[in-house]
Amino acid sequence: GIGVLLCCGDHRREISRPIGRTTNNVAELEAIRTGLGEVKRRDLPVRLFTDSGYAFGLLVSGWQARKNQALVADIRRLMAEFRDLKLIKVRGHAGDEGNERADFLATSAAARGGGG
Repeated sequence: GIGVLLCCGDHRREISRPIGRTTNNVAELEAIRTGLGEVKRRDLPVRLFTDSGYAFGLLVSGWQARKNQALVADIRRLMAEFRDLKLIKVRGHAGDEGNERADFLATSAAARGGGG
């Protein structure tokens, strides 16, 4: 499942969606694609937090995708639409409120969807 927490000022929106049986790496990437796709104002500064070293490596550190190439290419195309986008790596399960909430949304979605 995927979990996305969108915050803008005092406004919050949560996305919790089953995506079926897949790898954790695909789920992390799909959450990023979903979150970016929901941002309407691409001219405003956007900070995307992820605890996925895999996603961060592919999208920031220049790693080359051996798997999930179409998904990574789609995310890179989306990222190019933003004027001021920064991906920030956070430690998973380390008490970061937003990250803990996104993890809860993802695991809840996976439980509802029977996998992921």
